[in-house]
Amino acid sequence: MACYCSHIKAFDSEPRFIILTQPREAKHRFGTGRMAHLCLSNSLLFEGVDFSADDRVNDEIHNPANFPVLLYPSADAINLSWLTPARLMELVPGDRKLVVIVLDGTWKSARKMIRLSHNLADFPRIRFDPPSLSGYRIRRQPAPHCYSTIEAIHYVTDLFSAPDNGRKPHDNLLKVFDSVIDRQLTYAP
Repeated sequence: MACYCSHIKAFDSEPRFIILTQPREAKHRFGTGRMAHLCLSNSLLFEGVDFSADDRVNDEIHNPANFPVLLYPSADAINLSWLTPARLMELVPGDRKLVVIVLDGTWKSARKMIRLSHNLADFPRIRFDPPSLSGYRIRRQPAPHCYSTIEAIHYVTDLFSAPDNGRKPHDNLLKVFDSVIDRQLTYAP
């Protein structure tokens, strides 16, 4: 796999993201959590499985200026795809900043991270209906609605961001992702 650094155009995202990466995923050469973190200059990336006693994570999620939510497609999650832009903005109390916690790993490891990380249990959960199939053509997704971490972060950012003079800096997330996928496919038999 070749370096994708030349494709990265880092930006500050709205909302802000905390990416919790499972150790095996952190070592994976196509780990899209790390890829997203490099694109998001205001994101945080932590590696582990149980974040209950992680002071860095706890400082962020207990900061009164932040409004943390967990991106996870559980039955009780708020479906962002069903909300109007005005309703999306109403999700966050006016004096707080939306911080989206993203679990980066396989679905099985994400479930384990939630089960072990008691500090994440009480946060509101959000999800969305993917508008298309995942572009992650080099790894198998367990179901059609599954996205890679970088695709999920892009879509959530898209829902909460207004274009800046027609520009959408967060589209760089997908450009970096697509460049890695396209390059890897050139090596496929």
